[in-house]
Amino acid sequence: MASALETREEDEIFAADSYALNIPAIDGHRAMKLAVRFSGTGDLDRTSDDDLALLEAMRMGAPVRLIITGEISGKGFSLARKPGDEGELSYTCTVRVESVEAGELA
Repeated sequence: MASALETREEDEIFAADSYALNIPAIDGHRAMKLAVRFSGTGDLDRTSDDDLALLEAMRMGAPVRLIITGEISGKGFSLARKPGDEGELSYTCTVRVESVEAGELA
């Protein structure tokens, strides 16, 4: 007779393996911070009503949603460390910007 604490595999509600995410790792260490970095500029068309509306919506401190088209120009790990600190392993992808357009104006 099984005790109340024992469960069968098919009865388990929580399976830790289902939460194992594919976080980038190097030398057995998983990245603690994931980031996307942008380089370059996206030129706007001064004869486009949409581009001019985008510029008008860009106010200092105001949120804006953009659609960026680009190419991945780099991927890599870095370790930010302060004296006496273990440091934080980061993984960053860099996008070289080719074009910018308005998403939803916030």
